[in-house]
Amino acid sequence: MDDLQLPASAASCDAAAAKHRIIGPRLRPFVLPLIGIGVCIALLLLLERATAALDYHAVIRSLTHLPTHAIGLALLATALSYVGIVGRDWLALRQLGARVRPATLLVGGIASAALGNAAGFGALTGGAVRYRVYGADGVGVAAVTRVSVLVAATFGLALVGFGGLGTLLAAAPMAALSGLPERALQVVGAAGVAATLAAVVLCGRNGRTLHWRLPHWRSLHWRSLRLDLPGRAFLLGQIGFIAVDVLGAGLALWALLPAGGVAFGTYLAVYCAALLLGVIGHTPGGLGVFEASLLFILGSAVPPNQAVAALLAYRAIYFAAPVVVAAALLAAFEAHGVLPRLEAVGRRAAPHLVRLTPLLLGPVFVTIVTFGVGVMLVLSGATPAFAHRLDLLQRAIPLWVLESANLLGSVLGVFMLFAARGLSRRLDGAWWLAVVLTLASLVLALAKGLAFFEVGVLSTLLLLLLATRPSFNRPASLFDLEFSPGWLAAIAAVVLFAGWVFLFAFRTVPYSNDLFWQFAFDEKAPRALRATFAAGLIAAVIGLWQMLRPATGRVAPPSNADLADAARIIRAQERSDAMLAMMGDKSFLFSPDRRAFLMYAKRGRSWVALYDPVGPREAWPGLIAELVRLAHAHDGRAAFYQVRPDSLPLYLEAGLRLIKLGEEARIDLHDFGLDGSKRTHLRYALKRGAREGLTAEIIGPDDIPMVLPLLRGISDAWLQHRHAREKAFSVAAFEPAWLAPQSVMLVRQHGVPVAFVSFMTTDVVSEATLGVMRHIESASAYTMDFLFTRLALHLKEAGYASFSLGMAPLAGVAATPLASSWHQVSVLLWRYGGRVYNFSGLRSFKSKFGPVWEPRYLAASGPLGPLLSLADVARLCSAGES
Repeated sequence: MDDLQLPASAASCDAAAAKHRIIGPRLRPFVLPLIGIGVCIALLLLLERATAALDYHAVIRSLTHLPTHAIGLALLATALSYVGIVGRDWLALRQLGARVRPATLLVGGIASAALGNAAGFGALTGGAVRYRVYGADGVGVAAVTRVSVLVAATFGLALVGFGGLGTLLAAAPMAALSGLPERALQVVGAAGVAATLAAVVLCGRNGRTLHWRLPHWRSLHWRSLRLDLPGRAFLLGQIGFIAVDVLGAGLALWALLPAGGVAFGTYLAVYCAALLLGVIGHTPGGLGVFEASLLFILGSAVPPNQAVAALLAYRAIYFAAPVVVAAALLAAFEAHGVLPRLEAVGRRAAPHLVRLTPLLLGPVFVTIVTFGVGVMLVLSGATPAFAHRLDLLQRAIPLWVLESANLLGSVLGVFMLFAARGLSRRLDGAWWLAVVLTLASLVLALAKGLAFFEVGVLSTLLLLLLATRPSFNRPASLFDLEFSPGWLAAIAAVVLFAGWVFLFAFRTVPYSNDLFWQFAFDEKAPRALRATFAAGLIAAVIGLWQMLRPATGRVAPPSNADLADAARIIRAQERSDAMLAMMGDKSFLFSPDRRAFLMYAKRGRSWVALYDPVGPREAWPGLIAELVRLAHAHDGRAAFYQVRPDSLPLYLEAGLRLIKLGEEARIDLHDFGLDGSKRTHLRYALKRGAREGLTAEIIGPDDIPMVLPLLRGISDAWLQHRHAREKAFSVAAFEPAWLAPQSVMLVRQHGVPVAFVSFMTTDVVSEATLGVMRHIESASAYTMDFLFTRLALHLKEAGYASFSLGMAPLAGVAATPLASSWHQVSVLLWRYGGRVYNFSGLRSFKSKFGPVWEPRYLAASGPLGPLLSLADVARLCSAGES
């Protein structure tokens, strides 16, 4: 289902819901995937025609008997191609005046091309790799983007020229091979050459800037378009390096083809044309498009069985092998960048080395490998095992083990394809699923036919998953993950291709209804039929479930106008904790007159509002009901976190369940002072702090920008010491844009800044709320007591009535005879959860200042709503760590 973009207000939300009830917008996301599936089916039909004379066993025999010298020459040609690839990046960087070290250039050029070929859309994938690698040498994101655009654009332009030139020169033999009209090939070839020459002439000697005025496709207004062209020398240099790249890639396949089938010049022309079609198709490495085009054009000039075997070997040598090399280079690059820092900061910083490498390899590389392994498992079930291996298995295992292993192997391959989607989102649940699937597939690979190659690939994937565990740290449910139509289309294409492979491998086996139920060690076709059918059925069921289940909804981030309206409402009322809305990590739901709003975020199926609504109280019931309606409309649960006692009737009327979360510590500033025996510890903290050189100063909003770097240093040191990162949702984070309009109390020790705390206020001088609190490890042990005491005295002098220190979780929760079951759970957590979280320690610290404790509650819908919502709130608060 398409994702629903939720607007800020209830009125506009109804309009959006009506819009999405129209058939057109709902089907729009499926148009391109359906076109892609149609193209895939057409290519498979074309491939079926091109391989009509192929024999599966002959292809496998040709593949296993490739000459060693041919494989060696293919590897050398691949190396030559990558020399051209690295040269293209070097020239592009030089054009932009960017300098990188030779080792950095080598890693960036090889890794960006290898991963771009493997993942498809090389300009985007390669650009991400270039930014990580070249950025280490000071190349900015704008320069990296221009390098990626220049390399991709010149490659496409040169390929058009090379393909056109080859087609023009070899039109006659290509026409004879493919059956296409010679005149048509000549026209196409001449057009390609003319387009490339025109681009070279248009660039000029030193480059040129072109301006066009084009009509905007959604309106009648005209918009200007500017295009900066590089100089002619740069373009010709790029074309030269691309020629080396294409020549090396072409030679890699030429070395694997049988000798004497077709002249090299004709072959190179055919290769360039097929390569251009593969690039246009935007599949990973032109997969499917390139092969079908090459086999169609070459026709019978090359023995088809040997041609397919050469193409399979070419895929392994030119595409798979460089990915392994790229992974090794990236790992070495990351280690080289971290080791100097390890020497500087010592053994305590060693975990950074473990965390840094997976940042690049985890989300992208592991996703690609996992998806590829899933494809391998599905295709393995559709192909026959080697007869001599089955003979060995027949002596060791019963038939049902072999049959079950082959069937389950294909099913697990489908699950692997879906797990790859979760890995791309860095979900920990997807990581665990992938590990379990890999371990199970390792056992099944041996039981279904002693597939030692699969065991090697699965073992590599397992090691890769274990090595990159820190990358997958988002605690989200895999079952709540939405699969885009494009991803579902990719899985459908894999299943369709597996079906074609099955039909190709068992082309000579006549089909009958009894074939499905034949079980024997030597009955390979029935076994492959059952595995392919099961894979297709499982993929179809999961895909249909994904498309037909209720949409989970996607909340829209607040716009600038929403933030401005929220700020206006917050400033006009007295609840200073509402300033957390301005962090920008929560969405807004406004009342119809935009005089009140509710801030909320979505995690899994929980739609969680933070605090009560903000604004006039008469608007609260409508906002509460609206969020409940939205959550239920999308098969979710509504929750309201840290609501106050005086608003509980509103949530009970909305049908929500309540649970006490804890108590908020609020200092009554009218009664706050340093007199009396109860304040002895505060007086001592001030005196001891003064003796240790502590001083405090207030920094207003006008001066915050000047001290932000200083505050950032304290904050970073605090986070590093605790091995933590910024929190979110209900916890204030060090965000400069959010911190800038606030005030800060800064503490210095002997003139050196050691701690600070920000505090939130509104235009109504009534209450203040604690914001970001940070200190360095070497500060005095009395620093925080000194800081809070000084801040409370300052706020009292400024006329504020109260100062909130925030909530102490589970504080004030006690067992009572009439308490609900959820209340009893809170009591158990307070009693026995101290081993995990110091609940009592937090309450004890805040109790030093003699606060008034006010209860805070969670209101949630559904029988298990409070428990599930609390889990999602914890994930929302730790979202900054993902």
